[in-house]
Parts: sequence; C-alpha cells; structure tokens
Amino acid sequence: MEYILAVYRSRNVAIKAYNYLISNGVTCALVSTPRGAGVGCGLSVKLSRDDFFRMRQVLSRGESFVGFFLYKNTYSGGTLTRL
Repeated sequence: MEYILAVYRSRNVAIKAYNYLISNGVTCALVSTPRGAGVGCGLSVKLSRDDFFRMRQVLSRGESFVGFFLYKNTYSGGTLTRL
C-alpha cells in the first residue's frame, strides 16, 4: 500500500487543507505525521497518488507547508520518502 502525506507545521493549516480537499470531492484523511518525517505539527493529510498529482499545487501553497512524503507499507514496517 502506498499513499502520499502532505505535511504542515501548523495543525490549523493541516485541517484547512483537509477541509478544502473534502469540499472539492477528494478522498483524504487527517492522520498523525509519522515520526520518520522528523517535522511537522503532528497532523498530515493522507491522499492517494492520483489525487496528489491533481492537487499538489494547491496543497503546497499553505503557509506552513513542509513537504510531500511517499509512505510505502512493507513487511518490515513502513518507509517514508520525501518527494
């Protein structure tokens, strides 16, 4: 399983990004930021790769935007790669 995380430094901005996506019909979730990201406020927006390509410009405009990360679930746990 793979998905994209949009990581922000502000919980408020992460919630606003999530609400914006939901209001535009994008399937997403608010999740805890994995420790491996080493940054952020503790909340990230989780979305599919397809939605990432469609929404990446909008999501990166948040004032406290940190970056996008690809999460891959593996047998030995998950891997997190900065995009």
